[in-house]
Amino acid sequence: MKSEVKTLLGAYESVRNLSKFYISNLDKEKVHVRYEINGVKLNSAYWLVAHLTWTEHYLIVQGIGNKDLNIPWLEEYGYGTNPDEIKTKPDFDEVLKLFDEVHSKAVEILNSTTDEQLDELNHIDLSFGDKADKRTLLTHVIRHEPMHIGQISWILKMGNPEKTP
Repeated sequence: MKSEVKTLLGAYESVRNLSKFYISNLDKEKVHVRYEINGVKLNSAYWLVAHLTWTEHYLIVQGIGNKDLNIPWLEEYGYGTNPDEIKTKPDFDEVLKLFDEVHSKAVEILNSTTDEQLDELNHIDLSFGDKADKRTLLTHVIRHEPMHIGQISWILKMGNPEKTP
């Protein structure tokens, strides 16, 4: 019988494969563009990929694994940050490389996590509603990433509609 962790990890890998597909279609010359709709400035594709890297690092690597990859600029892309105030903007290829490296570390952590450990409190003292267990962090990551990939799909439509997947 498949464990809960393996089932959730399978769902997460499916999400990541879709993310990689959409990200691979981005025009690297346009990743910093912040499109505006009805007077609202959207996040750039660059910010979204860096933010997804931060999210996975914070929730999985730190929150579940109690590890830290010590990426100095990553905090600038965390929850609630203002894209207009970010000072550190590594090259997009570096962001993509870290996107993959953080994911590899997260998968390694999840592969060594047991179903029983999902019931434990997370290491970052973060709760969603009244739940602060590791399962809740993993579930949030699985639902969070597709939301931002949906934003990237809109960026693709706005920036290059003829090449939109």
